[in-house]
Amino acid sequence: MAKRNKKPIIAIVGRPNVGKSSLFNRLLGQRKAVVEDLPGVTRDRNYGDTILLDAYPATLIDTGGFEQNPSEATHKRVQEQCRMAIEEATLLFFVVDGKSGLLPDDRDLARLLIKAQKPVFLLVNKVDHPHQEQRIYDFYDLGFERVFPISALQGLGIEDVLEAIEPFLKESGSEEETQGLRLAIVGRPNVGKSSLVNALLGQDRVIVSEVAGTTRDAIDTLLTYKGIPFTLIDTAGIRRKNRISQKMERYAVVSAISSIDRSDITVLVMDALQGVTDQDAKIAELIEQKGRGALIALNKWDLLEKETNTFRDYVQNLHQAFAFFSFAPVVSISAKTGKRVTKVLDTAIEIYQRGQKRISTSSLNRAIREFVSSHPPGRSRGKPIKILYGTQAKTFPPTFLFFANAPEAVSTNYRRYLAGRLREHFDLSGLPIRLV
Repeated sequence: MAKRNKKPIIAIVGRPNVGKSSLFNRLLGQRKAVVEDLPGVTRDRNYGDTILLDAYPATLIDTGGFEQNPSEATHKRVQEQCRMAIEEATLLFFVVDGKSGLLPDDRDLARLLIKAQKPVFLLVNKVDHPHQEQRIYDFYDLGFERVFPISALQGLGIEDVLEAIEPFLKESGSEEETQGLRLAIVGRPNVGKSSLVNALLGQDRVIVSEVAGTTRDAIDTLLTYKGIPFTLIDTAGIRRKNRISQKMERYAVVSAISSIDRSDITVLVMDALQGVTDQDAKIAELIEQKGRGALIALNKWDLLEKETNTFRDYVQNLHQAFAFFSFAPVVSISAKTGKRVTKVLDTAIEIYQRGQKRISTSSLNRAIREFVSSHPPGRSRGKPIKILYGTQAKTFPPTFLFFANAPEAVSTNYRRYLAGRLREHFDLSGLPIRLV
């Protein structure tokens, strides 16, 4: 795992609907946060890595809207997330709405930020034309010297802000940190993904609710376990397409799919009480197609009535239900109690290490001769199909290039046979295998 300069952490805070996520996406250069003209769309802390001024790596945190006296329980949890982001940040972008003007919640948040004793840059958003810059003057009452008119949607004023924070970026980036193993936590809605993240972290990093779909963006969190750095990516639950009725849910599915793309290892969280569903199989198929290392976490295992061979029988049924995903190791956990949750990290480390393995050409060809001898590939146009030679083309996922006299005649079933034998022979559990 490579070293990189330690990145400053910039938290973007403000009351609901002032344009925090629009600024987050503008700085990130991609549409990572959900941007919608509805208050409270971002509910967790949403992380993104970017390069500022073409020179300085930084981590951005998009937060839920701050309200001093939130009415609902979920909104109160959003405020906790906002406060935690302020504690974590190196510097703060305090976003206010130039069209709405100065409001009481702006003043309440300003007092909180002053207490944090961190560099604060006050960004007056929605100043879409130079002649509107007079909108910023009322906001000087909040007590901050660094005040900037911007338009997050149009990109106006952003360069001025970045130039102003450059000294802080230089100072923060002088240390080094280790780039971690990226672990995406995926599954159907409400199977316990966020509970698993919180159990691994030992804090309420992600909002946990009995309401399906509480997590709507992909949330990144840093964790060190046994000296190994991880990036945990908690995703929104993936639903069937015909059940994705709102734009918010569509965004969530796209976010979950892109999280698999960003991961080294993907953890498919399943509800042990509900058993295997068609949607679990669809998600597993997606992970396999993306070529990611994988494991299955059977959550709520503590609530299942068990006999001597319950786990063995469950895993056997699981592999029968989707044989294409039988390469993924299975661990039983209880995210709610924290029981065996570290087994997820232990297994991910093992898979990652196996994924770096490069098999020598001589060892590979000895194994191929053994596999072919015990189970020949059949015939094509009356002649035996011969696999002449093989070599490993790449790692993670392990990809093997085979040369044959009739490659198009090698059946799908025979490819699966070879992949299974390679996985067993060279200990490649947890990894999809590609044969070319």
